Amino acid sequence: MNIDILYQFNEKYAPYAGVSLTSLLENNTHFDRIRVFILGEDLSDKSMQRFRILAAKYQRPISFIDTRSLVTMMKKMNMPTYRGSYAANMRLFLSFILDDDVERLLYLDADTIVDGPLDELSDLDMEGHPLAMALDSLVRRHKKRLGFSKDDFYYNSGVILFCMKQWREDRCSERIANHVKNVRAWYPSPDQDILNVVLKGEIMKLPPRYNIQPAYLAFSLNSYYKTFGARGFYTKDEVKDALKFPLIYHFFRFIGEFPWHKNNVHPDNDIFDHYLKKSPWRDYVKQNAEKSTILKLEKIIYAIVPRTVFIRIFRIAYERFIRRANSDSLKNRTNRNM
Repeated sequence: MNIDILYQFNEKYAPYAGVSLTSLLENNTHFDRIRVFILGEDLSDKSMQRFRILAAKYQRPISFIDTRSLVTMMKKMNMPTYRGSYAANMRLFLSFILDDDVERLLYLDADTIVDGPLDELSDLDMEGHPLAMALDSLVRRHKKRLGFSKDDFYYNSGVILFCMKQWREDRCSERIANHVKNVRAWYPSPDQDILNVVLKGEIMKLPPRYNIQPAYLAFSLNSYYKTFGARGFYTKDEVKDALKFPLIYHFFRFIGEFPWHKNNVHPDNDIFDHYLKKSPWRDYVKQNAEKSTILKLEKIIYAIVPRTVFIRIFRIAYERFIRRANSDSLKNRTNRNM
């Protein structure tokens, strides 16, 4: 079995991507070939050396792709940065940067953990789709702003399986570039929104076990579905089955914190710590999260009120964030941090 792996991140996220890659390589030693490609931005020599040490331990080739020409292209297109970095949008333009021998490609965000074998993704019949993604657990009302109906699917871009042959044939990178230049470049969730808008109807739906998101773990499924609804989403049984056999955890920000923050309440803290200790970044020292007064208050409320009550506050806070981010994007301003 063969699979190619892609990460994209800047120096700040290098330790977290290193933990993610450690988990992937640790659980897939049986693969005949795993090639790792890294689209880095301003990576230090120390970080790149640690990645090389990690790849050598598992006898896997690793390539750091020069992204300077890609960043120059995005600047000319007036492509916005996300949290001060161009890294988030690099995977949108794979046709311009990867060789033709890259076929089945799994992209992973730096904030993911692969807790099992990837055999099924390596062999998955993608049925003519250029990419496959799992659904996003939080976005509901935002879909309407993008012109989607309540029953339309909206996908999370933290885990993406690419069929690069189909991606090239369908000229996906070129279509995205055209959209950015001639339709709209600024979105609240830049890469994720663009993929959902430009490739609507062309994305294959992955089961939720390939993108286990914090809301599935922090709240009961009954509370989750009662608060966020089920239209345009997985059934409750699909998520329940995914939690029995999870494969890829995606620990995006929860109440202003990640598992790499000190004294965090993130539901993925333990599994992150497990693989952190196995990685070349085991000397990482957690720091306090930089949070607004509102997020600090939200954490206090999380500690004292029942989860069935807090989830409503959580949804209101998230929708407030995405609404403000949408307003900012329409004004061509840099998105605020969540």
